[in-house]
Amino acid sequence: MKKLTSNIAFLMSEKVIVLLIGLLSNVVVIRYLGVEDFGKLALFQVYYALIVSITEFGLRRVYSSLQSIKREKLVFLQTLKIKLVISFIFSLVVITFIGLRGDETYYYWLLLAVLASPLELYVYHFEANLKNDLLVKIRVTVAIALAILRIALCLLKADLYLIAISFALNNLIINIICCFLVTRREKFLVKIKSNSAKKVITKHIFERSFFFWISMVIVQVNMRTDQLMLSSIATVAQVGIYAGAYKLIEQLMAVPSILSSVFLPYISKNKEINKDEYLTKLYAFILFTTLIISIPAVLCAPYIIPLLLGKGFEASVPVFQILCLSFPFLALANISGLYYSLNMLEKFAVFRNACGLGSSLILNYIFIKELGTNGAAFSVMISYFLISFVYEFALKQTRKNAVMKLKALKLIFTPHFYSGLRSLVKPR
Repeated sequence: MKKLTSNIAFLMSEKVIVLLIGLLSNVVVIRYLGVEDFGKLALFQVYYALIVSITEFGLRRVYSSLQSIKREKLVFLQTLKIKLVISFIFSLVVITFIGLRGDETYYYWLLLAVLASPLELYVYHFEANLKNDLLVKIRVTVAIALAILRIALCLLKADLYLIAISFALNNLIINIICCFLVTRREKFLVKIKSNSAKKVITKHIFERSFFFWISMVIVQVNMRTDQLMLSSIATVAQVGIYAGAYKLIEQLMAVPSILSSVFLPYISKNKEINKDEYLTKLYAFILFTTLIISIPAVLCAPYIIPLLLGKGFEASVPVFQILCLSFPFLALANISGLYYSLNMLEKFAVFRNACGLGSSLILNYIFIKELGTNGAAFSVMISYFLISFVYEFALKQTRKNAVMKLKALKLIFTPHFYSGLRSLVKPR
């Protein structure tokens, strides 16, 4: 339990530090590039994030749910082989995509996401075994170094080509460092001689990861549908306006994923806790935390956005406010994916997230035409509300999760909630 508390503390401190560093470098980059060029950079980052998610193949959650080092060593080599195959296939896809983009040469840096993917398995090892203190130090160090590099590039009047690489290098550097540290200390390439055993392990990994992968790809596409559809329906400049607001809260949106990477291995390995009760309290905690962040941010937006980004981004103010109000729904939709992993219901997550993507596409198409960038932000709010509270009622297998979230919403308005928060990280 003490290990869980320390891991959460390390990860939250990392998120605060990286948030501040990222905020500073993003402000410098946005002000330097201006609306249109920043719109181009934002689209590059959208494609980069999609490639990272696709090449992950849903293996992070599967790997984090392993209940011992012994099991981890048995599946490591087979998991690595799956990652290598996926990376090779998508490297061909990326090369084809780059060819279609024509003269936008900075898109070649997307290949770095594919190259980094197999090595990401070593990052999973740190997460699965709650060794996040060292992982935090690595991520913070890399974040600081790359933030300084971006600021220096802006001061030196570098072009978009060089600034793009400063974003694309992040995962590769972190994964290489983790690979070096793990292989130096432990032996994970345990060879399994039996072909039948290899097939059983590979089949188990593939079956669990495949549906979660489909689900996560849908989620990632859904998260970026707004910017992709803005670029096709509106203009690159409007993408820049929207992305300027999005960038300021992007780090906050990563918090639920960070918490999931800690709580999933903890809940999986702890046989004494009531998982449903624990998840309900966790959902309530996420709702409470995001609300106390979102409300002040909405009130301060008219003052902080022009101050940080400049007068050219005044149109980003209402976008930022709407996205802040969407934050609790987005966070809850993300963290509630734990229910599917813990109960091996990954294939049902596909239904929920596919419905979310469908509603997002329809809402974006309607709202962007009528309201522009504000319409894209409204579509995010509505689609994630539906994902968090509505679509799960359609299936018997997922209805329980929806009820737990409604209980969590009710729980934050009870006097017992605040004293009960300790039970998330402290035994009774």
